[in-house]
Amino acid sequence: MRIFEFVKNGTFFDGAENVEITSLQMDSRKCNEGSLYFALSGYTVDGHDFVEGAKANGAAAVVVEHRVDVDIPQVVVENSRIAMAHAAEQFFGEPAKNMKVIGVTGTNGKTSISYMIRAIAQANGISCGVIGTGGIWVDNEKLQIPFLTATTPDPIELQYILKVMAEKNAQWVVMEVTAHALELNKVEGMHFIASGFTNLTQDHLDFFKTMENYAAAKERFFTKTLSSFGVINIDDEFGKGLIKKDLEMLTYSVKGEADLQASNIEIRPDGSNFDLKYKNETQNVKTNTTGMFNISNALCAIGCAMGAGVSFENAVKGIATFKSVPGRFESIFFEKREISVIIDYAHTPDGLENILSSISEIKKGRLITVFGCGGNRDATKRPIMGRIAAEYSDTVIITSDNPRFEEPEDIIDSIEVGVREKTTDYLRIADRREAIKTAVSIASKYDVIAICGKGDEDYQEIKGVKYDFSDREEVEKLKDQEV
Repeated sequence: MRIFEFVKNGTFFDGAENVEITSLQMDSRKCNEGSLYFALSGYTVDGHDFVEGAKANGAAAVVVEHRVDVDIPQVVVENSRIAMAHAAEQFFGEPAKNMKVIGVTGTNGKTSISYMIRAIAQANGISCGVIGTGGIWVDNEKLQIPFLTATTPDPIELQYILKVMAEKNAQWVVMEVTAHALELNKVEGMHFIASGFTNLTQDHLDFFKTMENYAAAKERFFTKTLSSFGVINIDDEFGKGLIKKDLEMLTYSVKGEADLQASNIEIRPDGSNFDLKYKNETQNVKTNTTGMFNISNALCAIGCAMGAGVSFENAVKGIATFKSVPGRFESIFFEKREISVIIDYAHTPDGLENILSSISEIKKGRLITVFGCGGNRDATKRPIMGRIAAEYSDTVIITSDNPRFEEPEDIIDSIEVGVREKTTDYLRIADRREAIKTAVSIASKYDVIAICGKGDEDYQEIKGVKYDFSDREEVEKLKDQEV
């Protein structure tokens, strides 16, 4: 495909418009014969500095924000990231044009809601793809398509994934849309038939610096440019501020009046039951997930499905088929000792409080919490999470998460500051495997162990290396041994 066929806005130099392109790349090291390299102005490095390397690796042309002194055909654009998003969509043949794309954003709940929407779709005979932290799925098939970022793929990867999903005849695609993705224009040019908002709590301040910047990135999603229909949690203060007259919206709440309003709520260890009102109709809803936060997630999923065209009644029927998401409030029960282990991805203050408060409502014995915080990320949340863990737990075991390039003991020091404000009943065990083993060994009948922070991740990242590690596998080994 020649460049002019998929790069629509830019100034072409040295015959760039007619250069034949076989692949798109944003990493100069991955370029090969026929690649079009996009030089991105990054926050720490500038892709324009690597144009020479892209050429050496076989790039046929480059997209830049200013001409570079390299003998290679160039397309000069105002913003390389935006140009890359539009070009990738065209290069892969506008794969989403015949699919309904649903996006979910917010600090917590995105993954669970995505899988809930998939359950509703499948219950209504609709083939549904999912893109997010849990990987790439079409219905119940996990696609082995690697992508670099943890949640929302970069545009080249994203459009390729959508192309594969279109080839597999997916009718809906549900995406987790992060604040980073919005800030970095990853979904530029796409249009979402429904966009869900969960909540806004502290996270990613290492990147956004202030909550105002973080909020502004989220708010970009709820404009006519990107979305047709918003589904908004008005139990969240930021959500209340998202209500806009220029975008059709459906509000939801578990606390008060809203378009989708839950009442008569009953939460059990194995699920929940509540009445859901929409306009003049009320449906009784039964779910297989517990916790007030999961009821809120269910309302968002129902609203998004309605935005995509499913009736209220059929959306409610569909949510009843949803079981769970791996690594999200995932329960493992030790039958002989009668202790429960809950594994969850909770890695923010709000997420941790949601999980621990929900367990506190249903536990019969003690709550033992094992958690750490990721390295080279927002450090200000560490003592806050320590305080929350201590407030809800009978015993806290502070351990390592993904320390990355920080020393685990330094991260634990920061968490301990918050823990000490509430309790002296805690342990420091930097080795996560040993921390889990200790928690299981000290648990008694009816106790619940919450292991938080990593969820379904199957690695631990230390000094730039990802080592095989799974909280679930470690617990299952101990269960087999009945430690």
